[in-house]
Amino acid sequence: MRADIERTPSLDPLQLNVSLAAYAALRDRLLSGALPGGSVIQERRLAEELGFSRTPVREALQKLEGEGLLARQDRFLRVVEITVSEVMEILAVRQTLESDAARAAAGRMSAALIQDIRERIESMADPGAVSDAAHWAVDDLLHLSIAKESGNGLLLRLISDLRQKTRLFGLHRIPSRFGSGKDEHLAILDAIEQGDGALAAQRMTHHIGQAREGILRVLSGR
Repeated sequence: MRADIERTPSLDPLQLNVSLAAYAALRDRLLSGALPGGSVIQERRLAEELGFSRTPVREALQKLEGEGLLARQDRFLRVVEITVSEVMEILAVRQTLESDAARAAAGRMSAALIQDIRERIESMADPGAVSDAAHWAVDDLLHLSIAKESGNGLLLRLISDLRQKTRLFGLHRIPSRFGSGKDEHLAILDAIEQGDGALAAQRMTHHIGQAREGILRVLSGR
């Protein structure tokens, strides 16, 4: 057994870095909508566009397929397409999971982290000056920090996966939700800082419920 271990080749750090870079670039394209749901993945073309060889791109695609962002359909690899009914189901599950995470994180999150998140939220004063990428970065910081501080690794992984699928739906920002979403985020942080788990859970449930309603209003043209 020891001889087998010693004969196992170590990973080339350079190749590993290239693979990670290809993965990050492709994941960004998926979540930003540059590769919309239903798109057929063309490995050679992507490699040329991103400036990578095909090997790291192929490895990145395999990882993204494993994460459920890509799927095989009719012999082709395609970007997963999230329907309206699916995103409603995802948000319903997120309400339950993220309210549990907020309850568990109450009183556990450091004052420094809370202050950092609060400052980043408050810095987004003008919606016209905030890119979709910056908006999602702050949103991820809040929601994933809360999930992480819940102390439950499985909960963090589930929430992260569901948030990725929410982004795949393709509705990247709801203008009417910009101000109210910020206020709801700050209210959740306040409850966590106070150590009030029940209030933090209640506010998280309300926040995701309002996001769901916002999506429905946009889709119905209201």
